[in-house]
Amino acid sequence: MTHDPHEDEPTTPTPDRGTKARSRRGSGDDAPSTAAEWRDLLRQDELPEDLASLPRRKRRRAAKRWRSARREEREQAIKKARGKPPTTVAVPLLALLVALAVAVGALVWPNDDAPAKAKSKPSPTAAASSEPAEPTAPAASPSVQFINPDKVAEEFINAYSTRLPYQDGSHVAAVKRAAPYASSPLVDNLKRHGDKDFDRLVAAQAVEAKPTKTEIAQPTEKQRPAPDTSVRIYRQATVMVAVQGTDPYTYTRHLTVEVSRADLNAPWMVTRVLGIEE
Repeated sequence: MTHDPHEDEPTTPTPDRGTKARSRRGSGDDAPSTAAEWRDLLRQDELPEDLASLPRRKRRRAAKRWRSARREEREQAIKKARGKPPTTVAVPLLALLVALAVAVGALVWPNDDAPAKAKSKPSPTAAASSEPAEPTAPAASPSVQFINPDKVAEEFINAYSTRLPYQDGSHVAAVKRAAPYASSPLVDNLKRHGDKDFDRLVAAQAVEAKPTKTEIAQPTEKQRPAPDTSVRIYRQATVMVAVQGTDPYTYTRHLTVEVSRADLNAPWMVTRVLGIEE
C-alpha cells in the first residue's frame, strides 16, 4: 500500500470561491466583459460541501465532473426557455407590429372591392334618371331655318295673309305674325301703312281669312325689279285666301317679294313686298 505524501500535509485553507465570485459580481467595475472572464466566473461557482472536503486531487476530478453536469443543465434550461410561448409583455408588442403592418399594407395596396361596391349601389337620383327621357326636338337655329329663300318667302306670305278681324283689331297683328321672316325696316313700313284687304274683311263681317294655296315661282322679266345675285333674289308669290263669315268667299293675290341676306353665311329674310293694295 503506497502512501500519498500529500495526504499528510496540512491543508492550507483556500479562499472562499463563492465569496470571491460574489464580490466580483457585486462590483460594477469588476463585472466580466469578455468570454475569458465569464469562463473564469463560471469556474468559481461554489462546490457542494461533500466535494469541497475531498483531498485536492480527488476534489479537482469531482469538480470537473460537477461543472460539466452544471453546464449541461444550463444548456437544457436555455433550450427549454427558447421553446416556451412569448410572455405577456411580448404578446401585445407582437400584436402591435402586426396591426401596424396591416395598416401600412392598406395604404399601399387599397382594397379594390370598396369602390366596386360603391359603384354597384344605385342612388335614388341615378335610379330616377335611368328612366328613358321623352325625346325633345332641337330648336331650329336661324342659319338652318332660313337657308332656303323660297321657303322663307312662302312662310312670310302665309303669315301675312292670315287675318282675324274681330280678334286682331287691325292689320298690324298680321304684320307681327310675319315679322320673324321679314327685316325690321319692312316690318316698320307695313305697320305704318294701311291694308285694303283687311278693310274689306271688316266690311264683309268676316270672321277669318286664311291662305289655302300658296305658290312661289320665278318672276317674269316684267315683274322682276333686278337680276338675282348671291345675296338678293326675287320671287313671285300667288296666294289664294278663303274668307269665313256671313258670306264666305275667296280672293287671290299676286305679290313680288324681295328676299335678301347680309352675306353668304347670313339667313335669308324678306326685305320688300311689291303689289300690296293700300
